[in-house]
Amino acid sequence: MDRSHATQDALRGIGWMTLAAAGYAGTAVAVRVLGADFSAMEIVFWRTVVALAMLGPWLAARSRLRWLGMRRMPGYLVRSVSTLLAMAASYYALARMPIADVYALQFTLPLFAIVLAVLVLGERASATAWLACLAGLVGTLVVLRPGFAVIGLAAAAALASAVFYAASNVLVKVLARRDGPDLVTTYGNLFLLPLSAVPAMFAWTAPEWRHLPWILVLGVVTTLAQIALARAIAAADARIVWPFDFLRLPFTVVAGYLMFGEMPGPWTWVGAAIIFAAAYAVIRRETRR
Repeated sequence: MDRSHATQDALRGIGWMTLAAAGYAGTAVAVRVLGADFSAMEIVFWRTVVALAMLGPWLAARSRLRWLGMRRMPGYLVRSVSTLLAMAASYYALARMPIADVYALQFTLPLFAIVLAVLVLGERASATAWLACLAGLVGTLVVLRPGFAVIGLAAAAALASAVFYAASNVLVKVLARRDGPDLVTTYGNLFLLPLSAVPAMFAWTAPEWRHLPWILVLGVVTTLAQIALARAIAAADARIVWPFDFLRLPFTVVAGYLMFGEMPGPWTWVGAAIIFAAAYAVIRRETRR
């Protein structure tokens, strides 16, 4: 590949990652609005309904759905439960604390993925990776400021969502070795629908017409953000496009200020920068390997 093509691919990947970051900011706004009337599980349910309506037919045709068999079914169920818990914890946090703080804490996701890959997949982590995890822990403490600010359930949920998302990503890596990412994505959404519907029924709130636009925004924007993220990673090297995921924070700050009058303090920016730098150091090393 010549330099001009490489530059075009890099610019294309950066553009897709920028769109993904903006999309996740839109997701946060929709969740915050819906969180005033719906439980986190019900928000997950409605998001999944819209996502399946958008992607279900295409994914089913592309993946050529087939019976998984009892031996592989547990892996898909565990992955779907991990995704469900990750989304529910994330939505719970977004509805109850400044959305910029939530995304700052979720930048720890690649660091948790390192730990789980070592424990679950038996992969080896370098000294650089473990130092990055330590730096990420420091950044997390800067955001939370234990002893100076009250660490509530919402902050714990934000960190828990990063852990569950990391577990889901590790399981995708395991399942995709045999079935491919399309089949994993298809069954992930199909399993997520009943898994979210059952707990949602225990705290069910019938949506009104005023909720419908926000439900559609949540499902559409989240799905498009996921597509943009996948295309960004496919277009260019991860160490080129990943730094632009940090745009999620300023996009979220602007959205939070315009919609809810929220403005994060300086410690959120400092902590988020430390966490993101640590995660980027690991990703840069892995892509070079």
